[in-house]
Amino acid sequence: MLKNATQTQLNTTQVHKFGGSSLASAARFSAVADIIQQQDPQHQLWVVVSAPGDTTDTLLHIIACADDTVSRDQALTALQKQLQQLITAALPAADATEVSVKLKHWLAEVPDALTQKRFNDVLAIGELVSATLLSAILRQRQLSATALDARDFLRLKRHQPDLTQSTALLSTLTLPGHIHVVTGYIARDEKGRSITLGRNGSDYSATLVGALVNATEVTIWTDVKAIYSADPRKVVAAIPYQQVSWHQACQLAQLGNPVLHARTLAPLSGTQTALRVRSSYEPQLPGCRVVQQVAGRQSFITELNDVTLLTLHSDVALSAERLALELQQPVISLPQQGDNLCWLLPTACAEQALACLADADIHAVWDTQRYCALAWLKGADPVLPAQADSVLQPHAVLHRYENEQQVIWLLARPLSSDVLQQVHQQLIPHTPSLRVVVAGTGNVGTEFLSMLIVQQKRLSTKVQLQLAGVLNSRQALLADNLDISQWQLLLAQSDSCCPQQLSAYLTALPEPKVLVDITPSQAFARLYPDFIAAGCDIISANKQGVTLPETEYLQIKRAGQFHNKQWLTNTTCGAGIPVQRTLQELISAGDNITEVSGIFSGTLSWLLCQFDGSKPFSDFVLDARQAGLTEPDPRDDLSGKDVQRKLLVLARELGISLELDDIRLQPLLPVGLENGSWQDFWARRSLLDAELAQLLTQAKAGGKVLRYVACLSIRNGSVRADVSLQQVSAGHALAAIAPCDNVFVIRSDWYNDNPLVLKGPGAGKVVTAGGLHTDLAVLVNQLTGKTKLPAVLT
Repeated sequence: MLKNATQTQLNTTQVHKFGGSSLASAARFSAVADIIQQQDPQHQLWVVVSAPGDTTDTLLHIIACADDTVSRDQALTALQKQLQQLITAALPAADATEVSVKLKHWLAEVPDALTQKRFNDVLAIGELVSATLLSAILRQRQLSATALDARDFLRLKRHQPDLTQSTALLSTLTLPGHIHVVTGYIARDEKGRSITLGRNGSDYSATLVGALVNATEVTIWTDVKAIYSADPRKVVAAIPYQQVSWHQACQLAQLGNPVLHARTLAPLSGTQTALRVRSSYEPQLPGCRVVQQVAGRQSFITELNDVTLLTLHSDVALSAERLALELQQPVISLPQQGDNLCWLLPTACAEQALACLADADIHAVWDTQRYCALAWLKGADPVLPAQADSVLQPHAVLHRYENEQQVIWLLARPLSSDVLQQVHQQLIPHTPSLRVVVAGTGNVGTEFLSMLIVQQKRLSTKVQLQLAGVLNSRQALLADNLDISQWQLLLAQSDSCCPQQLSAYLTALPEPKVLVDITPSQAFARLYPDFIAAGCDIISANKQGVTLPETEYLQIKRAGQFHNKQWLTNTTCGAGIPVQRTLQELISAGDNITEVSGIFSGTLSWLLCQFDGSKPFSDFVLDARQAGLTEPDPRDDLSGKDVQRKLLVLARELGISLELDDIRLQPLLPVGLENGSWQDFWARRSLLDAELAQLLTQAKAGGKVLRYVACLSIRNGSVRADVSLQQVSAGHALAAIAPCDNVFVIRSDWYNDNPLVLKGPGAGKVVTAGGLHTDLAVLVNQLTGKTKLPAVLT
């Protein structure tokens, strides 16, 4: 399909970070262990953890009570009781004892640490508990897991990571084949002292570990399911983005948005490592990918309450970013006015900021007015902010700053949720978009694109269907929001592309996005893991992917599970008849499938329904070829291999371990006619005609008809699969069909005496393209809040 298409391997190193809210109870520790256990075992896993729940706050209280031994000891006793209950609830008694001994030892050292003012060693206890407890839970589940204290390898010099030394130290601690559970938030400085990494420090730890181990992806598991266009607790209509640009994520972080801190992003900048934010409470959701290769396209509003202004001369040597690093707080450089710089920062750290600037011999003026800030990050197609200005005008706007990327309003008091929702509505109007990339421009592909024009108009009120690419084996047209009516002209003017170019394009394309594969290419299907990793759902009419050797097939399935992407193959078997979906629903409802049989080829259905002996069978083949009902070489249909592949698709849908060669195949073609050219076949067609004429005579004598039937039988643990020409009784469901019909007969515990019959037209580009649009509708309905379509069985 693409030049130099080769099979690629899934990436192997992943970092997962879990925050305190994800580890707040024994049940949450178990849920986190479930998430880790569900990761692909082929991946090398690193896990970074925060302290459980509010443990760090409790430890800060204990530090504050350092000089009050009575209060300190009472707080220590309460903390030990709380953490001991957590350990006991999370582990069997024998495993809990080992963790409890370590906890007792760590807490016993607190008084001496406080006396010596080693406060960061005290704060480290929460992360040590999480790492030790989670690794024990994983080992109890028969997983190889080890806890690592990040202070044993993570080194920082003057707030900057020493990657060379840290990498060397980590290499001595790494155990092949183990899940490494690492303490977040803590490290050591160049003098070997324990340090903490400040707000969102565990996120920073995770991306530092990601850089050290050259991870392909870092996932920040938190209590929100995405990066939103606004605070979803205040703005009901806030949009959960599935993808944001690296640049805008950095801007959000600099503005103090709580999902990502600016330092979290820094270690991965310029690397190939992807970053994803997901909810540990809803792990089935895909979350939000932060993508480095694309420009800012999404729009956001975010708030900063209780902030103040510093004004300083424009020629100062210290940057806002450097001051933010010193303060471990956001410092926002506002658009310059005249010769002065204006920096916005939290009021609570204003005096510390003045002291840092004074140490650098920089004079700054502090505007002691306290403000509430509202910031709008503009998207790819920003609206004019005039309407938002009108909404905000009655709410005491004291200052307004604007540049090409953002607008910041400074107000005297916080805005209510109602006002924020009005501003959001004015600045971030939302109709979801679904980007569609189509591979394959033959008869079905052309029909699919023709029908996509109609779908675009029909669905325009609830979703924007955007054609973002069309490609075939010769050319590739890759550009966002193409004019569908011009795709043939534009494609003819395009060059070819290699798999790496296509994957890079798909990765940069904003989500949600879907690749529709209407090719017959096995090499293209082998690239599915890369396309899924790039953030694409896949709709496939290409049977090659589903019928690859089982190891490769499972690799695609695992990629979909890992990246929370769907691989819809409904059209692979039934040209739009939802046979796979019906099987899925029966199994999910608790039924047990015992047999699936039927006529899987609309082409062979047409031929055998039409063949009545009035003329040779090959004449009907020629009629079908001229009518466009067959492959360009009809022997591809007559070989039965397509039906064999379809039966394997259904076997794998049922979870049966089967390879293509395990399915017994009886072709319609006599032996030898599959060789040579079409002209060679035509010269020897009398062999086919004589054999089919004899079989038809036998069938008629017994009151039967000829049908090409596939059958998968699962009984008493034994599986039988075969594809053959059969004589079928006239009253059978497989006999009473119209030409071109596909028919599927499903027997199960529930549908045995009265089997479930799915029937519909099978041959024809319109039907197959319509089936692809049925799958596309599934994605659209999920995107717009409807989870699935009603099944249409006949």
